[in-house]
Amino acid sequence: MDDMTPPHSDTLSLQRSMLETSAIVMQRQRRLEQELLQANERLETLVRDKVALLQEVHHRVKNNLQVITSLLRLEAGRSAQADTIAVLGDMQGRIRSMALLHESLYRSGEFASINLGAYLKNLAMQAHRTLSTPGSNVRLELDLSSVTVSLDQATPCGLLVNELISNSLKHGFPAGLSGELRVELRLLKESKQAMLRVSDTGVGLPPDFDDRQRQSLGLQLVTALTHQLGGTLQTGPAPLATFSVIFPCELAPEGNEPAP
Repeated sequence: MDDMTPPHSDTLSLQRSMLETSAIVMQRQRRLEQELLQANERLETLVRDKVALLQEVHHRVKNNLQVITSLLRLEAGRSAQADTIAVLGDMQGRIRSMALLHESLYRSGEFASINLGAYLKNLAMQAHRTLSTPGSNVRLELDLSSVTVSLDQATPCGLLVNELISNSLKHGFPAGLSGELRVELRLLKESKQAMLRVSDTGVGLPPDFDDRQRQSLGLQLVTALTHQLGGTLQTGPAPLATFSVIFPCELAPEGNEPAP
């Protein structure tokens, strides 16, 4: 019988060829891995630069808004007209709410969305501290869920809370009347909507509230901000001073536990 075993030299040649092919494949793989690593490093550098730029932008916006607030405070100090001082004070509160939003974004490093509950907590505490008169005995109660919203929704929400807290402290507790001012935020059950509510235990809404609402710049602003959110505004039931805004929560996390 003929010997079918290939010659020894052919076996060595085949093994050598396989080793060379394997070496080429490994070399190409290492080169591709190196190119991928370099591309990832360039991408990470671009992301870091973008984050640093956005942080700087928000930091500068916050500083500029604080400068405007200081100018308004100086101008109010020079005025002898009570109405002018009140208007300038209202403007300061609105600007402070926007400055606080930019500061929150700067500190968090997140720019596409924000924890609305955490932002409104700081805003409500700041507004209550700033707007309370000496000797005031109005307690601030907060019940704020962790709700993630876009920057476009956070801005009107902050302005809403500032306006309603200002309105409550100005008109709800005359002559040192004590009571409670409450701010609530929660996701509604089985919906991607959020409910923002500001209420107090003061003197309540006046009988001519509807007429005053049409004449008050602050309450007109509340209505406009509600429309900007695509929400609805509910007041009362009279005579309770309760303002509830229900609006679609664009970035409601799937894992959030809605309020019952």
